[in-house]
Amino acid sequence: MPALESNRLANVSVTGTTQKIDIAFTPDPDDAFAWWAILTGQIGMPGFNFSGRPLHIHDINQMCQRQELAVGAISSAAWPALHRNYRILSAGASVGRGYGPALVSLTAGEALPRGARVGIPGNQTTGAMLLKLYFDDIQTIEMPFDQILGAVLRKEIDAGVLIHEELLNWRPAGLHRTACLGAKWKADTGLPIPVGLVVMHARYGDETIRTFSSLVRQSMLVAMRRNEEARAWALQYSHEAETGIADQFMSMFANDDTLAMDSDCVRSLQLFYQRCFARGFQTECPNVTIF
Repeated sequence: MPALESNRLANVSVTGTTQKIDIAFTPDPDDAFAWWAILTGQIGMPGFNFSGRPLHIHDINQMCQRQELAVGAISSAAWPALHRNYRILSAGASVGRGYGPALVSLTAGEALPRGARVGIPGNQTTGAMLLKLYFDDIQTIEMPFDQILGAVLRKEIDAGVLIHEELLNWRPAGLHRTACLGAKWKADTGLPIPVGLVVMHARYGDETIRTFSSLVRQSMLVAMRRNEEARAWALQYSHEAETGIADQFMSMFANDDTLAMDSDCVRSLQLFYQRCFARGFQTECPNVTIF
């Protein structure tokens, strides 16, 4: 896609006084559950029309890097590179409290061989950053998140980092979980790990961003009240044949933390960025402020 002019965004058009905003979210039922009330027109904001589309997290991270999105559900690890142009919303986050991305392989044990080839769902994903924080002397190979499990089974790679619903599939697939990366972070720091954030472009201004953040919170509250309807709609974005896996995943990542990140989530993000910066995995360590 060609470079955009600095004073405009793709996927945002203005007709009269109504702005049409395209929301990019990950193709998972937890994200869909949180956005249900907005994307089905149950609630809204005066002067704005919203539409949404599911995209791979790596693609959303890259599109925000190019400032092509007004609103995106990004990897938490991607935000330092975006902080000048995107604001973090307090609502809409995916937070693991003692759980998170899964590092899996064909062999049991909590170690990887020297020089192990590990599939990751993008260099700027939270799972990839956690992997690099806790495992040294490995080779990382970027690939679509939904192809990593199969690549491990075919022995094309030695191990892989599973995110989204895939992180629940290692046992049914006959793999071993070398580590739950979210559990390692919790054991190390005592903190949860926000794996995904919702961001909005700074051009909208603080007041509008805070109003939109409140709208996302309201969307989640409506979904919780009308749980059966919202879950049924969200399941269309599930990749799983078993409804139970999708339900478990929604419970893990669409919950009270999605309504509003607590102060421990903010502390965790700041510490995460500090450690990644200290290790040279990121070029900046911005202060975390949420809207």
